[in-house]
Formats: sequence, structure tokens, C-alpha cells
Amino acid sequence: MNNSYVDQAENLLSEIGVHQLSKGVWAFTDIHIASQAYIHHSRKPVALAAYAAVNPTFAAGRFPGWALVDMVDKVPCMDGAELTALAMVCGASIPTFSSASEREIIFGLAVWGIVEAYSLEGCFEHVERAEDSQGSLYNLRPRGFNWAGGKEPVPESLKAMRKSYRAMSPLQQIMVLTIMHLYSPGEDKTYLTGGCPTKIPAAEAMDILRRNGSALSAWGHLVTHYAGW
Repeated sequence: MNNSYVDQAENLLSEIGVHQLSKGVWAFTDIHIASQAYIHHSRKPVALAAYAAVNPTFAAGRFPGWALVDMVDKVPCMDGAELTALAMVCGASIPTFSSASEREIIFGLAVWGIVEAYSLEGCFEHVERAEDSQGSLYNLRPRGFNWAGGKEPVPESLKAMRKSYRAMSPLQQIMVLTIMHLYSPGEDKTYLTGGCPTKIPAAEAMDILRRNGSALSAWGHLVTHYAGW
């Protein structure tokens, strides 16, 4: 199945006008296609990431006004070929689609790995759960709520979480926003409000990830193994 998705992913990338020259190096195969081709909404994360790998300025112009959170919100709409193509562009491992429970385990390890590697504990916490469920993703929750009780907001904790976010580097904020919007897609009226900078342009975010060592591959591994919540 994965081999089939790889073939489809390579075709997809060709259809949007890009190809891989060498590991981590991408180029346009046809600038007219890249500039003018219709991009289905579920392919936009692949196209944005691929175009940003070639030229972040071009990517920003191709998808004007598109923020990182808009990109992440499309992840649940993506199919196997699109997720595989995104992983390829990010230099991440090819996602597995063998079973939902396996993806839950992989995603849980990935999300906690990013929280620990990028010191995001000020925004997320481990919550004990009585339910017998696969994957440690179900133990991760945004800070600021009484998850053990009635799940109501705790104002002082929410204030501290937002303060922690505002003090983070752009790379950390990208990781927090990605996890938050995988956890709760759509307009955020609950978590990172009150002056938190959340409208990081998608092309700028991809450029920041690419310029920070293994950050892009870690981000790609996370989003392409998204298993719901």
C-alpha cells in the first residue's frame, strides 16, 4: 500500500510542477504549472511546503494570506498520497497506514517527542486517563483547564500558558500552533487568545522549520501521522 502511495505522491508532485534534485533539494519542473495550476484544497499543504522548499517568496505569493494554522487545519482532509507527498517534501519518514491503532501509537510518540525536544511543557501537560486507549496522544492536553474534573477553564493557568507561548521563539510557536490545531482545528477562541501571535504565514513557517536542523522532518513526521484525538 505504501509503495502505491509513493508512486501517487511522486505523480502529485510532478502535477504541481516540482521535483526533488537530491535529498532535501527541490526545484521547479515547470514554473508555469507551479504558478497557474489549480490546487485542490487538500493538496495545498503539499504545494505550499514544496514551493517553499524551492523559494519561500514564491510560496507566499502563490498562497497569499495563508497562515500556518490554515495549513494545519487541512491535514485531516488529506489522503494517503497527499500525506506521503508532504512527508517526502519535509524529509520525513513515509507515513504508515496499516492500522488506526498503529498510527495512534506513532502519533503519540511523535507529539510527545516534539513537546520534549522543543520545551513546550509550558503549553501542554500530561493528563491521566482511565480509558483503555492506544497511543499516548490521549494523555496530552493544553494547559489551562481542569481536565481531571469538569474540564472547565482555570483562568490563572490559562494566563500562564499564554504568557509561556508569547515568550517562545518562532520555532517553538510553530510547533505549539501545529499541535494546538491538530488537537482543535479551526478558529481558536479558547487557548491562544489574548494577544498571542498566531497568524504566522505558512511559507515563513516552512522556511523557519527548514532552517532549523531536523525541525522540518520532525514536523512532517508529526502531521503526516495525525491520528485524530
